Amino acid sequence: MQEVILSIIIVNFKSRAYLEKCLLSVFAKIDSSISFEVIVVNNGARAEVSGLTDEFPRIKIIQSSQNSGFGNANNLGAKESVGEILFFLNPDAEIISADISLVAREFENNSTLGVIGAKLVEPGGSVQKWSAGGKITLGSVLKNNLRKTGDEKYWQSSEKVEVSWVAGTAMFIPRALFLQLGGFDVKFFTYFEDVDLCNRTQLLGKKVAYLPEFSVLHYGGKSFLERKEQKKNYYQSQDYYFQKHRGFFEAVLLKIFRFFSF
Repeated sequence: MQEVILSIIIVNFKSRAYLEKCLLSVFAKIDSSISFEVIVVNNGARAEVSGLTDEFPRIKIIQSSQNSGFGNANNLGAKESVGEILFFLNPDAEIISADISLVAREFENNSTLGVIGAKLVEPGGSVQKWSAGGKITLGSVLKNNLRKTGDEKYWQSSEKVEVSWVAGTAMFIPRALFLQLGGFDVKFFTYFEDVDLCNRTQLLGKKVAYLPEFSVLHYGGKSFLERKEQKKNYYQSQDYYFQKHRGFFEAVLLKIFRFFSF
């Protein structure tokens, strides 16, 4: 039996139309040069994935009993995976690059590398902002609100660059490392679970890299119908991230800043 190198994990929630396009890109772009499996974790109703295995017989579907969040669903997929490398891919994303083996080579050639993030391209052709970045602190949040972040040098880079975090939209990590880290922190329902994972990876002495040579088309935010709910989830996760990684003082100041900025 051929050893599986890559486990592609896709979490679906009310994104069936995009999910089908995503899967088509997976099977079109990943050739026989690398062995892979595809695991779809469905956070929505069973009808969302009805008949999907007829169209894509190679995929494995895991039905979650409830929408328990992005990180928890990815953890479920990781537990069922057997590949050496995990590739977390959003359902509203499509693989553009043809050579995914270059990602595997990056891990093979650098034992200190822990996480790789892909370049995210918007439908209009521009690079998606905030697909990678530097350390997140109270200062960086203030600069971002003043449009003076400086982090654009990361996602606009044309060459591989070391970063503090990459977006979980299209993220690679060795399975052994992911399990060592205990997976995504399920206290993040959505947002910041990718930043948290990258932070914990670096605490183990591993590096995080943004690899623009591997690119993904990302439509963005298609699982959210209500912007109000989206913003609520974002701020809840941001607060938890600051409590966990930046301490009580910065967490309180963040809430004060947010209160007066509205």
